[in-house]
Amino acid sequence: MEQFSGDVQIRSIRSKGAKGGIIFSAVTLCGSPTRFVIKAGFDVAPTPSIFKEKHFWHVEGTVEKQKITWKDGTSKEEKVIKPTKISFVKAANENLKRLLSESKVFKGISGVKAEKLVSFYGDELYQIAANNDADRLTPILGAHVAQTLIDGLNAYQELHCLKLLDDLGVPAYVGESVLKIWGLSAYDKIKANPYVLVMFMASLEALDEYAINRLGFKSDSPERLVAYAKETLYEGFKSGNTCLPLAELRQKLRRKIGDLALTAIDISIEDKEVIVDEDIAQVRSMDIVESGVASIISSLTKYPLNPIVSKHIDAIIAQYESRVGFELTEEQQHAVSICTAARLSVLTGGAGCGKTTVLEAICFALESLKLTSKIYLMALSGKAAMRITEATGRQAMTIAAFMYHVNQDDIPEDATFIIDEASMIDILSIYQLLKRIPSNGRIILTGDEEQLPPVGIGLIFHALVGVENIFNPNLTSVKRQSEASGIPTVANKVRCYPMTREPIPFAPYKGIGQGVSFVQCSNADIETESLRLYEELGGNGENNDVLLLSAIKSSSGGVLSLNTLIHDKFSKGDAIEFTDTEYGTVQHAINGSTLRVGELVMYTRNDYSKGIRNGSIGKIINSTNQEVFVDFEGTQVTLNPSELKHLEHAYGLTVHKSQGSQFDRVIVVIKKSRVIDRHLIYTALTRAKHQVVFVGDVSVLYESLLISKAFSRHTKISKFIDEALVTN
Repeated sequence: MEQFSGDVQIRSIRSKGAKGGIIFSAVTLCGSPTRFVIKAGFDVAPTPSIFKEKHFWHVEGTVEKQKITWKDGTSKEEKVIKPTKISFVKAANENLKRLLSESKVFKGISGVKAEKLVSFYGDELYQIAANNDADRLTPILGAHVAQTLIDGLNAYQELHCLKLLDDLGVPAYVGESVLKIWGLSAYDKIKANPYVLVMFMASLEALDEYAINRLGFKSDSPERLVAYAKETLYEGFKSGNTCLPLAELRQKLRRKIGDLALTAIDISIEDKEVIVDEDIAQVRSMDIVESGVASIISSLTKYPLNPIVSKHIDAIIAQYESRVGFELTEEQQHAVSICTAARLSVLTGGAGCGKTTVLEAICFALESLKLTSKIYLMALSGKAAMRITEATGRQAMTIAAFMYHVNQDDIPEDATFIIDEASMIDILSIYQLLKRIPSNGRIILTGDEEQLPPVGIGLIFHALVGVENIFNPNLTSVKRQSEASGIPTVANKVRCYPMTREPIPFAPYKGIGQGVSFVQCSNADIETESLRLYEELGGNGENNDVLLLSAIKSSSGGVLSLNTLIHDKFSKGDAIEFTDTEYGTVQHAINGSTLRVGELVMYTRNDYSKGIRNGSIGKIINSTNQEVFVDFEGTQVTLNPSELKHLEHAYGLTVHKSQGSQFDRVIVVIKKSRVIDRHLIYTALTRAKHQVVFVGDVSVLYESLLISKAFSRHTKISKFIDEALVTN
């Protein structure tokens, strides 16, 4: 058999094995280019993620001829190499190409020209610049642009680091962040410890490739072991944990680095990169965050209630009641008094208890008593911020917008922060907020502790409820107008189910109406039933008056499938098409379904320049061959083709994405999954104004009502708060 040993360039990657191994097509570099298909097993290519198109690899192995048949029935004979050895040679200068095509310094060099330059010259570009040899570039560039390129490269101070990034094969998007944050120090940082790149890219396997195979680090080097220990703790963040039991950390580390696990933990503790307290392990950065939150909270609790409030609050409340035309309940009056007088308060209450009314009254009292010169109303999500604006008539913003747009110097010393839907706030967000509270400021957190815990890391609101020394007025009385729907009654039954085990009083389903019903069906029929209910309740794909909710995004009964069903049934508008110079007319698709005019969509990132937020729901109203026009709840936004990747269909949402919003009627899919629990069911239930229809297996619902995942997270915030309050 023919043997091959030489360098090849990857042209296209056909498949990557989940547990190692990769298949790609490549061409030789020397002599007449020869095309091969490389089929590398997991034994020689255990980390397929490090293979990138256009990268160069050295391959050794036996060449075989194999016949391949394509889907259209055509067949072709290919030369296949099953390598016994494969090693990285060099990357394709992605970072250099990005610099040339995007930097204003290299005016006149387009993305196409940058591609040609790095493909034709490669690393030689660095030497051409050093030699000031503009003539070498004239086959591709004019004399003036060639000199501009050379001058720009010679003036670029981070060029040595950029070359290092390309030598290692670091992706351009990572390289851009590295240079932006570390600048001139990036080179020394990476050479000394390439594992510092873990903050930019999560794959330790890729970093092992850089460090061990390309920079000569050992598998037991302290830098590597500390990186694995920290990354294992970081992985816990994905489940909301801020820390892990030490035994769990050991177990997870052993799966990754075997017998080096204990050494990794010991070195990490010695270097103070990991803090261990009472057999709980936490990365130092998160220890700083949680202890910092606790410290600020403790400092706010040391102030007594403002005596001015107790003297005047009754008269202020009477003025407010006269203004709005109804009386507050005793609970609501007490809540207004406490939250107005305290520097820190946590206002809780279930569905229909009038938290928004209390917030309006608090704002009125604070301003009437001249206790604050500025009130900042905030929520984590865009939908929650819009909802509080509609309910109070006061402008609210997302926490991200506040952090981005409001300068610290512009915040008055007596400012008030009011955070609605605070159960959604993760520990990192609250830490950033608390650090911005001015010396005489106050913060009011309001929400429902029975709702879902944060999507992000840790929790805070749930941990503060019921803590001694923290003012926590609680609203329990449901307003008459809210009670009429029947939803608050069922919501309260759901809250109390673990204690009472009383059956949920579902109303018989009779089509459009009020209250809460359950339609029993099998998993096999759950999507068909969901579509039927959607139509019966008035859903037609034109608005979100009727909304489908699911705990999961993928698989049967998930949001992706439900959205596809509604799209296929109701979407009849013109297809969104663009003209591409290379591919001609191109249709945009979401999850395989052609996007059309008239569709309901959700934007999945914050874009303050356009006035839209992550979770903003809109409707496509028109398009041209280069633009799409979307109405996001009264704000018309223009999106270009590259921005459409941030759109998802919005006929159905995950329960997490629906937090902070309300809809006339919701249909909630109940199906066994690892994420469903009492808090998720309660949150879904309280998204509706008039009617809720659960569909699925009622036994799964009752089983889930006994599960609470909010407090199954590993965090140290409660411990830190208790310690801080004791020492206060």
